[in-house]
Amino acid sequence: MTDISELLRTLLDQFSNTAELDEEFHRLLQSDDDLAADYKSWCREHGYRSSTGYRDFINEIVESQDSIWDSYHEFGNDI
Repeated sequence: MTDISELLRTLLDQFSNTAELDEEFHRLLQSDDDLAADYKSWCREHGYRSSTGYRDFINEIVESQDSIWDSYHEFGNDI
């Protein structure tokens, strides 16, 4: 079984939060039936809808990273 969370983190690192990430993830799902099945299971397990689950997960990661930086700056730490 494919670790969808890890795959999405890798794609985010590779493509940043761009349309290219969306395109690549959709390409991967269309080219690999096992991955598509794993993705649907992952969505069910995490309470996501299949149509938006990957995007919701990516957005959660990005928001979490933004929150970390906001906290860092809140305590007077400027880079």
